[in-house]
Formats: sequence, structure tokens, C-alpha cells
Amino acid sequence: MAGPTSAAKKKKGTASTVKKAPKRPKSVREPKKPKSAKSTEANSTAAEDASDEDDESDNGPYCLCRGPDDHRWMICCERCEDWFHGECVHIAKDVGESLIEKFICPNCTTDNLMTLYKKTCTLGSCRKAARLNHSPPSVFCSDEHAQTWWERMLARLPKAKARAALSDELSQEEFMALLSSDLATIDGDGSWTLRAPFSGQKSEMNGDEIGIEERLAQILTEEEKDYLAKKAHARFKLAEETLLCQKMITLVELVQDRRRAAINAGLFAEDICGYDQRLDTICARDAFAAFVKSPEGEAIFQASKVGDPLGEGDEVRGMCERKRCKIHSGWHKMLVQAVKYQIKELADQAAEVGEDERILREAAEERWRRRQAEQNWVEVLDG
Repeated sequence: MAGPTSAAKKKKGTASTVKKAPKRPKSVREPKKPKSAKSTEANSTAAEDASDEDDESDNGPYCLCRGPDDHRWMICCERCEDWFHGECVHIAKDVGESLIEKFICPNCTTDNLMTLYKKTCTLGSCRKAARLNHSPPSVFCSDEHAQTWWERMLARLPKAKARAALSDELSQEEFMALLSSDLATIDGDGSWTLRAPFSGQKSEMNGDEIGIEERLAQILTEEEKDYLAKKAHARFKLAEETLLCQKMITLVELVQDRRRAAINAGLFAEDICGYDQRLDTICARDAFAAFVKSPEGEAIFQASKVGDPLGEGDEVRGMCERKRCKIHSGWHKMLVQAVKYQIKELADQAAEVGEDERILREAAEERWRRRQAEQNWVEVLDG
């Protein structure tokens, strides 16, 4: 005979006038305690009622399959507030947690009501959301991915010698020249900012200012011209070294992309190191420059992809397969930070060279103005 507690319990499938959100089942259920031979009948009834309520919460029904919460990843519908297994609605966990703004289940989806997705990061291999609501907004999920995107775009530009004749496409050297000009700045973290020429206020240059370079060419001594030529050559070398450092960061990110691809394919666990021996030349400028010019290096930067070092298509060959490797611990972050520090040092050196040039030019200009003033003097002679 059922007691009053059993009679008051809601039967499964019974309709309700006010629909309540289903309880999210507990992730871990405690095992039932064995009944004691000396327990009273009242205690046994209370334990059974509590067990029934727990079973009802754990066993659902949920999702399209109307099954239980079997500890698979689930997502809640914003309209009916029911829970759905990600596999049943064809949504991966990383997409559901990072890229879905508002989930609407298939039962509630209409022409005017559907799942809303966030814009993904512009970097192709990234599955995170872009920072469109930040100030300033960005189509990337982080500054590091913005930097990586620019580096890959630069790597796709042809070199001056390899560019076809009469082509409007910028070469790598021309682009680096833009970065070295007063139109571009390199921040301390290595990110680039390029200002559009002739933007902002209208130029206030007059005829005298237009002829500054011509006047400097006339009044500069041979020693000063040689000094400026050496400074210009030094700035070009610093720009080349900066480009080399950018390629270092690109190689580190490509190796990290290969590691992530192996993890997503189930070939690696999350705690596998993934360090590639081709990263040994990072921060060693001469050795890395030689690697970049080698056939393997040229193939990597042309394809923007790191593969099997033997060229046989093996997806993990060449990577460290140790778990929680102590030798290469934190290699990705450590190498990127080291290269960015080098970029900052190069930027500081380029700023010093530019300042030396500016001081010499201003001194030459001041000297020219003094000569112009001396020529305007008039000596009055008594008749």
C-alpha cells in the first residue's frame, strides 16, 4: 500500500499548467548506502523516497533522445529551457562554450527564432570568439592572434627579386620599408600600427618646406652625407632583423598549430609537449636566417604550415611526445616572449638611429637658415 508521500509524487508524463525548468542532474551520484538490518520502517521509507527523487533528476528525460544525463556535455535551450546532449544536436563542446551566443533547440527553431553564433577570430585556425564588443573592437580573439595574422600575411608577400615585373603587389622589402617609415610604429609588444598617408589634418607645407631635401643636398658636407648613408643602412639592417624575428614567431605559432591539430585528431593528449626540434634556432639570428633560406624553411613559410620533417606526411613525427615535459616546459609562451623582447630592442635601436638622423638634418637646416640670414645683411656706407 502506497503511503501519502508516494501518492503526492508527480507522475512522469503528467502535464503541468506552468512549465518549470528541468533540474540539471548532478554530475556525480553518490552510491546508495546498504540498508541496515536494524533500521526502522520509517527510515527505510524516507530513504526510498529520497532515492526516487534523485533517480528522477538523474534519469531525465532530457534532449531529443529523451535520455538521462549520462555525463556527456549538454547545452540548455534559451526558449524551452530543456537540456540537450551536444552530440544529439551536432554541437561540439568547444563551439558551444566559446561561439554560441544563444542556443535554440531544433524543437523551438523557427524562421524568426534560431541559434545565434558569435563571430570567430579572423585567424583561420582559431575557434574562439572575436572581441567585437571591446574598446577598440577587434576581429581577433587576442593581440597575439592579430600579430600572427599579420606575420602570415607578410610571409605571403613575394620578395623583390621574385616579384613579377610591373606588378602592383608590395614586396616584403617594400612593406618593411613602410614599417620603418614615420607612417608605422611598432609597440613594445611587437604589434604594428600603420597610419594611412595624407590622413588627418591638411598639410601645411609651403614652398620653403618642399625644398628642404634639395637644400640639404646642397649644404651637407661629404662627411655628413656619408654619416646619413650609414644610418640609413643601419635602419635597413634593423628592419631585416625585425622581419626575421617576425618569422621566428610565425614558426612558433605554426608548430603550436600542428600540436593542436594532433590533439584535435586524437593523436595527442592535452598534456603532450609537442615541441619541434626545428625551434632550436629560435633567438639565434644567424642560425635561423640559414634555416629560413634552406629548402625546408622556404617550403614552410611558403605553405604557412609545419609538417613531417621527412616529408612522408606523418602528423606527429618530429614533435616531442613526452607528457608534462620538463625539458621544454612552457616552450610556446617562453619563445614568443623572448622574440618579442628582441623586437622591442630592435625598435629601440631603430628609434635611436632615427633620432641621430633627425638631429643632423635639423642642424644642417639651421646652418642653411643662418647663411640665408647672413646674405640678407646690408652694410650702409657714408657717402
